[in-house]
Amino acid sequence: MSGTITLTVLEGTSQGKAFVFDAHDTFLFGRMDDCHICLPHDQLVSRNHFLMEVNPPHACIRDLGSRNGTYVNGQKYGGRQKHETPEEGARRQYPQVGLHDGDQVKVGATTLGVQVKVDKAILQAVLCQKCGKDVTGEAGQGQQGDFMCASCRQQLESGPVDALLDLLQQGQVSHGAQLHLPDYQVQKKLGEGGMGAVYLVKNKQDGRLAALKVMLSKVAVNVDAKREFLREIENTRTLQHKYIVKFLDSGVEKSVIYFLVEYCQGGSVYDLMQRRGRYLTLKEAMPMMLQALEGLAFAHQQGFVHRDLKPQNILLSGVEGQQVAKIADLGLAKSFITAGLSGMTVTGGAVGSYPFMPREQLTNFKYIKPVSDVWAMGATCYNILTGAYPRSYQPGQDPVKIVLNDQVIPIQQRNAQIPKNVAAVIDRSLAQDPKDRYQTAGEMLKALAACC
Repeated sequence: MSGTITLTVLEGTSQGKAFVFDAHDTFLFGRMDDCHICLPHDQLVSRNHFLMEVNPPHACIRDLGSRNGTYVNGQKYGGRQKHETPEEGARRQYPQVGLHDGDQVKVGATTLGVQVKVDKAILQAVLCQKCGKDVTGEAGQGQQGDFMCASCRQQLESGPVDALLDLLQQGQVSHGAQLHLPDYQVQKKLGEGGMGAVYLVKNKQDGRLAALKVMLSKVAVNVDAKREFLREIENTRTLQHKYIVKFLDSGVEKSVIYFLVEYCQGGSVYDLMQRRGRYLTLKEAMPMMLQALEGLAFAHQQGFVHRDLKPQNILLSGVEGQQVAKIADLGLAKSFITAGLSGMTVTGGAVGSYPFMPREQLTNFKYIKPVSDVWAMGATCYNILTGAYPRSYQPGQDPVKIVLNDQVIPIQQRNAQIPKNVAAVIDRSLAQDPKDRYQTAGEMLKALAACC
């Protein structure tokens, strides 16, 4: 733990109430029942007014297209124009604003105070591990460990394997890491996304192929974070299943995180959709959906939650026509967050994941359960069969606002050719209220298999 952040109500009907955060979490303010501070009678407060994300000692806030804006230390952020409807105001994304110790946030009659506490023993300068400049201000007061400045990270984000190989050449190998990367030769880049890049590598000794995923941490990586990350991800070794991508090894070198997993030569389901230039037919997609659900059901039985299901994270092994679908990155997203390596993932990034994110992943971020994976799997099946997302996204709209407020469009409105029984399964998996969904992937698997 790098510290705590306390949010205290200084003025307003909830005066004196305090919220303490010691790990990555979210905080929603507004008039809706599931807001952490709910003020239904304050007419200056919008339904979902602002979202705050904390990852101690960092915190940031984002206005959600509110009617009157959010004030930080007297300065207004966000807020739609008088002539705009809530929908019109949500068409643009409002700035993410960093919060610091002593800041005050004011909305309507409510004022909140921000207190950041860090262990004085770790107050020391942070240097960029690549260029060597003092980046204490960028890393954040109270952070410790290895950190790469934004400029150096930007240079390497398109090819993070270069950063990893450079560190390995310097002989900097994490304690306890079993993977010996010099035994592998990088063949080519397979793809990249919001969490890093993936490379095809070949074992120099036996010629076997594998996939190497390399990510750059967005926060300082200290010894405790490395230990927590490696412990969390080590648990994925137990997930041995024919429909889950086999995890081989992982490590942390400075602020570079890497994984070695089995190589699936068919790419992802998303890649297949792109090659076809369209969505998949039910005949094509059904075996893949059932296989992915079976793999996810096994993970749920073992106590795992994925957190980032989407067509890009369902890989295809084998030759076309005889391909097997496998869940990828299982445990990766959760472990990255648990260890505090991800920076701000809700208010400031993960754009590609928003269409597959259930509402509670924003409102109850810290306590995601298998039922949330069910929503994401339902959204994945929906996208595979229609080429569209369950909610409508338009360019320039704030995706966070859409996740919080927009309703799911029944799948048959997107593709009338989908049989009613299949549509009923997918629509139920996408219910807004978690109680109305299948509670685990196993339940959804059983229902979808009965449609065949």
